[in-house]
Amino acid sequence: MLKDKVAIVTGGARGLGYSMAQHLGAQGARVVICDLDAAAVAEAAKRLETADIEALPVECNVASTEDLDRLVQACRERFGRLDILVNNAGGSAHTPLKMEDVTEEHFDRVMNWNVRGTFFCIQRALPLLKVRGGSVINISSIAGRSGTELVSPQYSAAKAGIVGMSRNLAKHLGPDGIRVNVIAPGFIKSGERVEAVWRTRDETAVLSQVALRRRGEMPEIGQVAVFLASDASSYITGAVLDVNGGFMMA
Repeated sequence: MLKDKVAIVTGGARGLGYSMAQHLGAQGARVVICDLDAAAVAEAAKRLETADIEALPVECNVASTEDLDRLVQACRERFGRLDILVNNAGGSAHTPLKMEDVTEEHFDRVMNWNVRGTFFCIQRALPLLKVRGGSVINISSIAGRSGTELVSPQYSAAKAGIVGMSRNLAKHLGPDGIRVNVIAPGFIKSGERVEAVWRTRDETAVLSQVALRRRGEMPEIGQVAVFLASDASSYITGAVLDVNGGFMMA
């Protein structure tokens, strides 16, 4: 489905990023995975290689435009093209849940990690994407789609910003053959960091609000990424795919 295509996946060392890289690679894509953790991203690339997925690890802080330039240059030098960009790096950046406890530094860190990183990663990748057209997949969250006390207001603001940015860019980049879509995951089992937060929540109360009465699994996001990256979604742009088990229904 994705034979000979090249994908960049940010935050690809673990969790949803790694799962999406794995799914894209399983469909024939060659993947560039980047992460702040150099050792973790190198190990992730080795695991992908053992599954016969060609993978290039790059240490990268998506909030740094210099790092993003190095990321795109590494992709250009190794593969000579870019077809798929998955902006997955982000998160709550270990900041407080309640507004009263949030400092300016907390707020800026969340915005830099999510909104700034996504914006400038797309900007830096545009010259490669414009050559053949392609698919940009931005990862938002249920936090940016629905008012919920389960996440922080700064995180909700950042993830809602990604949705607005993506819809705007879908209009701007459509004439270049570049599609821009969003995946907004719900409560997904995506690794120890997420589980540490989940253990502070009342699972029964949260899942009572989810129509399917369960949390999602990482492959359920990876499969959606493959769909948006492939020609199966060739006439879809500016869309938000809510993968949340029915917690929120648009």
